[in-house]
Amino acid sequence: MVNAERYEQFTIYKSDVSSAFIYADFDKPDIFMEGLAEFILRETNLLNYANTLTPIEFVPSNKIYKKLYSTIGTFLNSELELLSFDDASGDVLDVLGEEYEFISVDGKTLIQNDKIGKIGEYIFHLLLSDYYGIHCIIPKFRCVTDRNMSVFGIDALFYNPETRSIYFGESKVCKTIDNAISLINRSFSNYEQQIKEEYKLVLSNDEVFNLSQEFKDAFQEYTSVCISFEEFTKAASIRRICIPAFLAYGGEIQEGSAVTYLDKMNKKLTRNQILGLETEYLFISLPIINKAQMMDVLMRKVVQKSNEYQKALYAI
Repeated sequence: MVNAERYEQFTIYKSDVSSAFIYADFDKPDIFMEGLAEFILRETNLLNYANTLTPIEFVPSNKIYKKLYSTIGTFLNSELELLSFDDASGDVLDVLGEEYEFISVDGKTLIQNDKIGKIGEYIFHLLLSDYYGIHCIIPKFRCVTDRNMSVFGIDALFYNPETRSIYFGESKVCKTIDNAISLINRSFSNYEQQIKEEYKLVLSNDEVFNLSQEFKDAFQEYTSVCISFEEFTKAASIRRICIPAFLAYGGEIQEGSAVTYLDKMNKKLTRNQILGLETEYLFISLPIINKAQMMDVLMRKVVQKSNEYQKALYAI
């Protein structure tokens, strides 16, 4: 059985553990992509991403524009920052859309795979926090020291205090849903080891990483002494984890296509018990019609907004 509900400008179709988010105007690709990009890069969303559990209201000020400029800058590199809005369209269109490759134009790398990956992780974050209402432990962009670095390890770390469940999320942005499913399953094939490494590198290193206070209040007494994830879950009496997966992909959107997406995710995405724990899965799909064009629209808007925030910062 497929159920449908509304969220913002989305219609969400649900079946089993899968949900398909279909943005408005899917029959008008240009309007669809422009509207989706506006939603993704809305100021309130950028500010919530920056501050996780303590959202900041968008009230124009130097502090707010600095926060917006810094946050949106995670999707850029030094070459893109030099582009004006009018310059960006042609250049960005030429270099986007290839999966897992470094693209070079005139000897300079502009948009690499890490930019597309970071945008995917960011959209994933928005849906998990705003629609599903679970709490971010740490936005993964904080785990890098160079904007040209890919985010390492698990793509999303979240926590549900009501169920004491930790969420270890995986996201992919691909040309087709079949590509996305294949890459998610490849990640899932070694997910136990990835979770173990994520615990050692991030969750048990609150002195290095700025983990949410909520997570530290609940588990710091255990993470400070437990060497492994298995020791941690036993000491903290954690019996349940959740594995959400986010798939953004190209492909036509038609009436009824959401049912096809749901069916593919429910049947083809791997579900295994992780490390002997009760394991819940949550599959989220976002069809974007055309990956290259959607990324171009997003990156042009990122460049535009970055320029606007910088000008506003110096104008106040």
